[in-house]
Amino acid sequence: MTPTRRDALRLLGLGAVAAVGAQGCSLIAGTPQPQLLTSAAPLPRQFAVPLPVPDVAEPVRSAGGVDFYELTERAAQAEVLPGLRTPIWGYGGTFPGPTIRAERGRRTVVKLINQLGEPTVLHLHGGHTPPESDGYPTDLVMPGAAREYVFPLEQRAATLWYHDHRMDYTGPQVWRGLAGMFLVRDEEERALPLPDGERDVPLLICDRSFAADGTMLYPGLGERPGVRAVS
Repeated sequence: MTPTRRDALRLLGLGAVAAVGAQGCSLIAGTPQPQLLTSAAPLPRQFAVPLPVPDVAEPVRSAGGVDFYELTERAAQAEVLPGLRTPIWGYGGTFPGPTIRAERGRRTVVKLINQLGEPTVLHLHGGHTPPESDGYPTDLVMPGAAREYVFPLEQRAATLWYHDHRMDYTGPQVWRGLAGMFLVRDEEERALPLPDGERDVPLLICDRSFAADGTMLYPGLGERPGVRAVS
């Protein structure tokens, strides 16, 4: 019997259910089967800790219809779990990074300053961005260096996010904290009966596991996750 389109869609649906059912399981290096990456640190009771809302970034200057921001990547410590200090890599030393609120059609320039010991690159996820500012994975900003990214924002209102995009290291470097929200506003959105001001809260949902000392565990290879160097 020749499979029908409905049969194919049904099989795809079963595959999706199987994939969703495996959420929360990570393939830990050296083990043949997926294992649940649990936290050794005590986790807080649900809804007992206030929701952390990232600060809103302010432009360092505005001129000629352009807003200029600076994001400094550096190592820091953050209280992700109550009573524990977690080492992070953060924009401005925070996790998540500050939220940038921008206006449709108003050019926004973000200067990335790398104070980490590793190369990084900035990508605006969902942005209509010119190629030279798109943050492709090998367009690296080396330690101690800086570069400017230009975002024309010729797009409708949208909830975007910015993050590190380094080839082979996007996962672990975002895991360590290199991520933040980027909100594009416009008159069309403001005309809608939507929450605004303090009631407009962007949510960045992350899945993390913690060692007993509060360190974030990454299911990778050894102490430096990513691609293992070959000599």
